[in-house]
Amino acid sequence: MTTLDATWARPRLRAGVVLGPGQWRSGKLVHHVKDRETGWFYRIGPREHFLLSRMDGTRSLDDLAAEYATTYRRALGPENWQQIFGMLQKRQLLDGAADPATIARLTATAAEGAARNRRGPLSARFPLFDPDRLFGRLLPWLRPVFSWAFVLPALLAVLLVAGYVALHLPDLIGGVGGGHRPLAEIVASVAITWVIVLLHECAHGLTCRHFGGRVTEIGVMWRFPLVAPYCKVDDIVLFTPRQRVATAFAGIFVSMLALVPFAAIRAWAGPGSPRDLAGTMLLFGTATAALNLVPFLRLDGYYMLSHALNLADLRADTYAFWRRLLRGGPAAVADQRRRDRLIYGAYGLASALFAVTVLTLLIRFWYVSLAGWVGPGWALAVLVTEGLLLLAVAGRLARRRRAGGDASIPGGAAPAGG
Repeated sequence: MTTLDATWARPRLRAGVVLGPGQWRSGKLVHHVKDRETGWFYRIGPREHFLLSRMDGTRSLDDLAAEYATTYRRALGPENWQQIFGMLQKRQLLDGAADPATIARLTATAAEGAARNRRGPLSARFPLFDPDRLFGRLLPWLRPVFSWAFVLPALLAVLLVAGYVALHLPDLIGGVGGGHRPLAEIVASVAITWVIVLLHECAHGLTCRHFGGRVTEIGVMWRFPLVAPYCKVDDIVLFTPRQRVATAFAGIFVSMLALVPFAAIRAWAGPGSPRDLAGTMLLFGTATAALNLVPFLRLDGYYMLSHALNLADLRADTYAFWRRLLRGGPAAVADQRRRDRLIYGAYGLASALFAVTVLTLLIRFWYVSLAGWVGPGWALAVLVTEGLLLLAVAGRLARRRRAGGDASIPGGAAPAGG
């Protein structure tokens, strides 16, 4: 028997192919598959995952067919095997049947797709370096911080900082808003904030690496109107829900932990610049962490909620659910799980309430400010023009997002957040 014949008789996936656990997406259970050599991610159904997870070179096709029939009460015919092996061959996932030229072409395509995904109308990413090797060297030294012996006391310290800020909120706001701030203090607060944000992103990356994933990029991201560091942790889709939640939460956790020294300075230092700077960092650092936890913005809190519910994209699925519900009534969504209907219904209503509240406050604030400068008539005209422009941009982004859906993801998957 030739090597190629053995490949088809007792199929085995290549060593760099990793299968992820199931996630619910658009009412269906999907699994992510990563080819580490090419950088491609693929989505497959539970039945394909069942077969691929057993392709370890020890089972024949008859063995696989028997296990499949026992589990799914359905026999696999020649056309089924042809479809499965056609998919494996196209994506070069089988050991012993990979073509180097096709592998190189897939790798290049993944890199091109990743480059395209870095640019958008309101966002862009500028990668600086691949931190995976650095994180791999740091992990043995940092492994104790992933133990409960460290996490629990650190979490208590974070809660104490949050409680201190809540108790002294009026004083902190008054300190930030009152009086002239020295330029050195302003520069120091901006520099420290950037360091904390970088630690936040590194925490996502190190946690991803701790759970066995790869971290391929650290860089600078522009997301209108902000510029900040980012860390790419696409391998999070290969983790269990608990590991995904931990990876998403790690950034907020470290950001708040970095505020502990400032809380100590603010509590015990005498009047002066160090105490004022500490108060500024506490106020804005805690506010940023709280904003990150809001589950209606595509930040860490949103991803934590999605991961905890084991949903691949809570917002997109909620939009789809409400579109179907409003167009066709309850019968249009009756095919979805009761759990999902409750989640999408509640999240959609809560998101709408949150959006209306924030939008109302913003419009009122902006109108009052404009009316004081240019008068009520011009203020109303500016607001209407801005609203029409935002609707046009939102419509264009929605069309691009719908057109971009695919079962394969070149060079990346879902982010952890942050």
